[in-house]
Amino acid sequence: MTKEYLDLKIDFMFKQLFGQPSRKHITIAFLNDLLGRTGDDKITDLTFENTEYIKETEDGKTVRLDFAVMTTAGDNINVEVQVMNQHNFPERTLYYWAKMFSNTVHSGQSYVFAKPTIMISILNYPLFPSETDSFHTIFHIKEDKENFNWSHHLEFHVFDLSAFMVQWKQYRRKMRTLEQSEELPWLMMLSVADYRQKKPDEKLISELEEWAMNKEQVREALIEWETLSANTENRKLYEARKKELMDLLSNLEGAQRVGEKRGEERGIKEGKREVALKMLEKGYDISTIAEITNLSEQEIQELLS
Repeated sequence: MTKEYLDLKIDFMFKQLFGQPSRKHITIAFLNDLLGRTGDDKITDLTFENTEYIKETEDGKTVRLDFAVMTTAGDNINVEVQVMNQHNFPERTLYYWAKMFSNTVHSGQSYVFAKPTIMISILNYPLFPSETDSFHTIFHIKEDKENFNWSHHLEFHVFDLSAFMVQWKQYRRKMRTLEQSEELPWLMMLSVADYRQKKPDEKLISELEEWAMNKEQVREALIEWETLSANTENRKLYEARKKELMDLLSNLEGAQRVGEKRGEERGIKEGKREVALKMLEKGYDISTIAEITNLSEQEIQELLS
């Protein structure tokens, strides 16, 4: 009988496995392997900046928080999973990095107390499709000619699961021998299930179980993931979030078709307004709607009048 695993790309499930203090040792291994931390550079302990996951508030609105941690070495790390292309993701990531970074220095403190702030983005689509086919890209601010860093305080990691799966299917034997292979089982774990498909990828599960035989933290993560997937309450919340995502994707695709049909900027904007109205009806907060539709918060406020 095939084991059932709920899709970890659904933010609720991702935070259940990796964003809870009770499973901190799994989170530490996950982050060390994704960031390539070894030796003295390894994360040895961390505290969660938030542990709240998707829930319904008293007024019926959905609350979603990023998964953020602070390491004992002082690194501020934010991890986000995105299954749909919002088209403004680079600017959005810069904005949230700036907010997180500025919050590491309190009023009256010297800037020397600012903490390195690292953004990890796990995407189910290519962010820079014409620039690279790599599934893991790393960004810093560098001098154009001599290529040295402005500061070690800014670091962006982008993982493209769609590119990972293409390369894994073609080159998996070679990839297992690479120096950065420690990140592979975690990316496999994130790719095994797809909320749009009824069954997980059995071949990928088999490969993952092989990794688990030799890597304790991956083995523990698999056991926890299976347990969480079988939990009745988790399944209920997962299905609710999945439906919300499917509806949102449908609305965004509809807006795109409206814009293409009308072939003009005005038509595209009207399509976005239609999506914004539907999101308001579902209880999304205005800042989230602005991020997804690229409408200003003022434009969204006007839809309420």
